[in-house]
Amino acid sequence: MSTQSLEKTLPTECIHEIISHLTHDSKALNNCIRTNRLFARLSAPLLYKNPWKYFSIEEEEGELVKREINPKGALLIGTYLSCLENDLSVEFSSLKENYILITTKTSLDYISFTRHISVPTMYRFLETLVATATTSNVERSRMIQEAFSALSKAFNDRCTSIDSLETCWQTTFFSPMIQRFPNVSHLDLLQYENTDDTLRFIIENCKRLRVFKLVVRNCTPILLSNLVETQKGCLDELCIKITASPKSLLAGLSPSVIAKITDLRINGLQIDHALDGLKFQKLRSLDISDCHSVEDKTFNVVEFGKMLTEVNLSETKVSEEAIISLASHCKQNLRKMIMLPCGAADSVEKGIKALATHCPNLVEFRLDVIRVEIKSIMELVKSCKGMQVLVLGGVEINNEDCLLDELMECIRSNINHSITMLDLREWGVSEHSVVELVRDCRKLSKLFLRYCRNVNDNCIKSICKFLAGNLKHLDVSNCPLVTPDVITKAEVDLAGCRIIHASRIYCIGII
Repeated sequence: MSTQSLEKTLPTECIHEIISHLTHDSKALNNCIRTNRLFARLSAPLLYKNPWKYFSIEEEEGELVKREINPKGALLIGTYLSCLENDLSVEFSSLKENYILITTKTSLDYISFTRHISVPTMYRFLETLVATATTSNVERSRMIQEAFSALSKAFNDRCTSIDSLETCWQTTFFSPMIQRFPNVSHLDLLQYENTDDTLRFIIENCKRLRVFKLVVRNCTPILLSNLVETQKGCLDELCIKITASPKSLLAGLSPSVIAKITDLRINGLQIDHALDGLKFQKLRSLDISDCHSVEDKTFNVVEFGKMLTEVNLSETKVSEEAIISLASHCKQNLRKMIMLPCGAADSVEKGIKALATHCPNLVEFRLDVIRVEIKSIMELVKSCKGMQVLVLGGVEINNEDCLLDELMECIRSNINHSITMLDLREWGVSEHSVVELVRDCRKLSKLFLRYCRNVNDNCIKSICKFLAGNLKHLDVSNCPLVTPDVITKAEVDLAGCRIIHASRIYCIGII
């Protein structure tokens, strides 16, 4: 049915209801905007309400990939800048003169539709856009600041409502936006070093926070407790990242605030019994990566409740006994365990076996230790039938090669229906095992085979044959048997897949 016939057959309200089911598909909404004026009027508010959610950020990859994984981010910023053509002041007149930044005038005010603002993402996209306009560092910096200032003013002046704000600058966005929209429900300050003045400002202006994320360094515990308690029971998610003196801060928080913390991050600090005796009734995520003084009994003296689902022990010198204790506390609730790398001991085999015994609902497991027995990993794979992300990269495995193939068979037999990401970097896995793996695990969207000495052109051909259309990331860098010619062909066969190889620092297929 044509759009003209649809408009005549259905009321506008029905058409809007149909389009509202496309909010998960940015491409479909973009097509609707380009259809006609009615569809544009109905679709634009849905697409630009929270445009940042359509851009995935992958923390495990480098800055270059982080930026290039969002090739349409610069287009989004360009669209926003085009909304400013008629109201740019003399102060930002140079933006008008730059045809790369502002190409055409928009027919709709996309800025006014925005309800969610992510300042860090916007700034990163703006840097990408300006990088194409000039090669001078001085000129680039000036243009970025001018464009950012113009956008800041436009968002503050023209947004009719704001539901969530993620920022790392207080002066340009934070204060005026909060004062204008005190009913903001989602406030993310994880990239801003908060002070007592910041907390006082939030206490004064925000009363209905449902999601609050902040970094705590020199904040007064009593003031932080008062802030949380002023939210009148609305707070559903409280994320606290502690960057100094965790013991004194946590000891100074009221028990009711401790009970409301859902995400706790303590990174690169001395734990020193900071968690002892605390009752985290709603804690869902615990990140103590790169922390020191994590003892065998650390997790025995903490009450986690029954909601802890994610634990990050990366770079933490934690013992097998501590992992066993954590696994026995979390049990079937635990879904994500990260240990990259982990362990002061020579091995964490007993810890992995404890996870296999107590935590069968793990969907993500990342491991990087000095030594590990293959059989303990196989026990975990057999227990966790719904495993989606399995990272075993960097593991120095002192086992016979036949055990590697046996583990690959275990992966294919137990989690072939669920596994979406597999990292086997530095493994001596055989060509035959790789071929069978990609034949059986058709849901793989990310595959890391870096430094795998036996991966060859035949493996790449099998990957193209069985994973085309689904694979989004393939890393075969430092695989000596993979030739540039087969990579050139794979770039065509694996459309939309980022391929990392010695002959390609970075490449992406046609989307």
